Amino acid sequence: MEELSLHEIFSRPSYRTDYAKAKVENICLRCGGSAKEFRDTSSRLEYRVSALCQRCQDQCFSLREKSR
Repeated sequence: MEELSLHEIFSRPSYRTDYAKAKVENICLRCGGSAKEFRDTSSRLEYRVSALCQRCQDQCFSLREKSR
């Protein structure tokens, strides 16, 4: 699975289906990797919202923090 930007992921017509599948299978919505291990409670909660694994959370959110 190719790693898309968050905007691309949330804009896809299949977003809702992809999100539901990721949550059921405990996989990442962005990279398709395992989403079973998280650094802390905040990251685990973020997965419940975004369905992003720890690695993708780190990549996406560290980029956003650097641009501030």
